[in-house]
Amino acid sequence: MASAFGLPAVDVEGQTGPYRPKVYRTKERHPSCLVNASVTGCPDNTIIAFGGFDQFTDEVYNHVLRLDLSTFTWTLVDNFGEIPSVRMGHTTTYWRDNKLIVFGGENENRVYLADVYLFDITTSTWSQPQISGLLPRGRSRHSVTLHEDKLYVIGGTNGSEVLDDLVYLDLNTMTWSRAWKFIGRFDHTSWVHRNRLYVFGGLTQDMDRTGELCWLDLSEHPTWKSFNGLTPQLSGTGFAGHDARQGRKERTGPAMLSAPSNSQNRFPSPLRQTANPFAPGTVNSVRFIRGTGVPSETVGNHFHHFCNGTLLDFVTAANTIRNHETSLSALDLDTLIWRHLADGEDVFVNTNYRWHYLAVSHDSTTAYLIGCPLEEEGQESEYLSDILPIDLRRYGIINERKDGELGGPGTIGFDLASMFDDPSTADFAVTALNENYYADDEEAVWAMVPHPRGSPSSSSLTLQGSGPMAVSTMTSMQQSPSPSSANSLNSNSTPIDPSISIPIHVHKLILLSRWPHFQRLYAAKMAEFHSGRMHIPEPYTVVKAFLYFLYTDSIATSLHCPTLATVGGLLVMSNIYNIPRLRALCLGRINKEMDVETAAGIWERAGVAGETILRSKAARYCMMHWGRVVRSEGFRKLSKKAMLELFEEIDVEGRILGGEELDTVGGGGGSGYGFGGIGDGDGDDGDGMEIS
Repeated sequence: MASAFGLPAVDVEGQTGPYRPKVYRTKERHPSCLVNASVTGCPDNTIIAFGGFDQFTDEVYNHVLRLDLSTFTWTLVDNFGEIPSVRMGHTTTYWRDNKLIVFGGENENRVYLADVYLFDITTSTWSQPQISGLLPRGRSRHSVTLHEDKLYVIGGTNGSEVLDDLVYLDLNTMTWSRAWKFIGRFDHTSWVHRNRLYVFGGLTQDMDRTGELCWLDLSEHPTWKSFNGLTPQLSGTGFAGHDARQGRKERTGPAMLSAPSNSQNRFPSPLRQTANPFAPGTVNSVRFIRGTGVPSETVGNHFHHFCNGTLLDFVTAANTIRNHETSLSALDLDTLIWRHLADGEDVFVNTNYRWHYLAVSHDSTTAYLIGCPLEEEGQESEYLSDILPIDLRRYGIINERKDGELGGPGTIGFDLASMFDDPSTADFAVTALNENYYADDEEAVWAMVPHPRGSPSSSSLTLQGSGPMAVSTMTSMQQSPSPSSANSLNSNSTPIDPSISIPIHVHKLILLSRWPHFQRLYAAKMAEFHSGRMHIPEPYTVVKAFLYFLYTDSIATSLHCPTLATVGGLLVMSNIYNIPRLRALCLGRINKEMDVETAAGIWERAGVAGETILRSKAARYCMMHWGRVVRSEGFRKLSKKAMLELFEEIDVEGRILGGEELDTVGGGGGSGYGFGGIGDGDGDDGDGMEIS
């Protein structure tokens, strides 16, 4: 079953076992060993590759290649119109109306370009718009980011120096702004989030690879909102720019103008600005020094992508890095905390591949690593012969809803949420397990028994213990409560059976439109269809949070989902009922909020839900903070069986270190867990950083 973006390798709806990405060999003629080409994910379920040069012949291309993601087939596109010259180190960005924007790069003569081309994906036609304003310096290996119909261009290199300027092209008027002094980088990543322009990673003038994060506030100066370009007549006017890095204001003199030396535009070229004032607004930077979740930018082959307030760092294998050192990590921009999402072997298959490009689907749900296997002699073959689709939802990464989409104010579900659990308007009732009843029996052990996905009964809950609930099994997927329980339930009263919770009042319209399992159940006219009530054998707070999610499409901290314990229960339900978005939302919150108090419980819930990657992550967290975890309430609430299983996560050679002995042992790598070398030695939680 393929999704809207054609993902046979990441078939979330039909996957039955633990998620593990799979490499696919692309079909037809594989592209040459392209270096410094651009690859772009497009809404029509394709990846477009353009330009680049051959690793072995040094020939520079201007070919357009299309990879169909439903069949993984490469084709050479017949393109028309004003075809760009050959180039490498350029950028290609999806704009709108099925159009791509190509900017800059360098040609076969090492001439650095500053031209702009548009490519219509539907008609395979190139055009070169008429550009006005100050032409920026030619460059390659720069970064671009699109924000509010402005194409921001940052840094790059022109062969002799690393550029430190910032300029944008207003795509509505096709006018270049003036250039401002910003950050000197090339081979970096940039994006805009909450009106801040961010730059991460890349190489400096000294060819040092950096993990520094810098950002410029675009809301602090009216220039960003009112300035749509600079004509030569106005270019001599200087203005005060604030350099936050030096903590002072500096007034610039009149801008120096000169004629361009290598313009590729077919229209009369505007004058080029050569003296740049400092970018208006505050510039901040953070350098991450060390930590349990901080990836080292100095080793491995890194690919970065920004999505939903999170910067993803794919650390893939290279000649200088071993397989167990690869990883997928995420930086939360709100907290500036790095989180280790998965070990490399859980994402990148193995070290027999070298990945050269990263493309991300237009909806940011799937990352595609494109590369090739290593030959026996250790030599690389075709650079774009294999593809590795990675479902980012499996690691808790999911796009935010935009205004007007499902879950926002003004939609029927969101508005009906104001009447959630209101018996006067609801037409359906759902009951759950009475948590207070089970809390009275300290001997009770809750153990989820998952069934193969797709079977009539996907999950049952077995309660083992003494007293009135000695051995009781209830199933949610095929049958409703027993007749006696159902008859005892009045929509406005407490059920007679003390193990069943009070009813939660909902609307059938929401359940039918948002819950595929309920659709199937209702279409089959099972008992719930006739009785207007349903029993779900999960804790009351979890079921209530689940039903509220169906209304709002959110599990943000609220009255119904305040704790990670509830989120852990929702994760189990997302797997029982196979709801990928709920699963991704749960993983996202857990990755951000897991702490000493909740790590042990998350580890147990991940095992119940079959989330092997999260279970491994939670176990690692428990090992790294063992002294505090074993003193937490979450740990003490584990069953004896679960505690023994958690103890077995420790490496067989593991031992507890302290004092001077701890200082002499480096932080442990590898896939096993042990107590040796735990912590940073500075008493923090692992995310050391230096702010300048």
